[in-house]
Amino acid sequence: MRRVRATLVACAALAVALAPWSPASAETDLGILAAVLAGTHVGSDNPQPDSGVAAGALLELTQRWNRFRIHLEGIPEVRVDGNSTGNYGRSSASLSILNATASLALDPKQTFRAGFGFQLVNESNFNGVNGNLDQSRVTSPRFEGVARLPAAHRHFVELTFADMPRIGGVLHIFDQDLQAATPKPELGAEVDYAAAYGWRNAHGSEVLLGYRGLSYHTRNTDNGELVDRNVGGGVTLEVRLPVAK
Repeated sequence: MRRVRATLVACAALAVALAPWSPASAETDLGILAAVLAGTHVGSDNPQPDSGVAAGALLELTQRWNRFRIHLEGIPEVRVDGNSTGNYGRSSASLSILNATASLALDPKQTFRAGFGFQLVNESNFNGVNGNLDQSRVTSPRFEGVARLPAAHRHFVELTFADMPRIGGVLHIFDQDLQAATPKPELGAEVDYAAAYGWRNAHGSEVLLGYRGLSYHTRNTDNGELVDRNVGGGVTLEVRLPVAK
């Protein structure tokens, strides 16, 4: 994985050096990605896998200048109710994410892009068996590669892979009486991947249908205990609209 990250950074640096110094061509896009996701959570307070299904939406903002772009995407809090219940109710997991990435096209047709940015994740997990509530906020650098492959007229296939190699934060634990336990420092990694088939109309709007998934894990830096693991994915429908040029 280190070799992949180094390759992405090297490609981006090379593209900067080779990019033509032409007048800027700017465009601002807004987007929304709707998804139905299935996932499994395992954590220090949930040793048995807890699975669920949820619908959610991701909001997007993209600013382009020639080959360079800045992309922001965020998921408002999504809650997934698990399949296990206890004396305190049904177990659940809540998640919100913010990704920010600056990327550069590596070729004049902008078929391939490489980028770098950061990720911010807010999580909370409720255990219905013992009433404990876990909360954490973690961050990581984000390395991203994108391939946009032309298909039929105005159609394309878009493949995205992102690596978050160093997710770090602190897990805070509260019991059923909201008494705080000893916090757990956590460190781990995540991969985020997507594949979609898209269509672009004459006005520059795009619609994409695809799949997006992630695998996320962190461990206690004091003793190596698994703190949090989330694996999931689902079907996505994305719409992108140019709003300014």
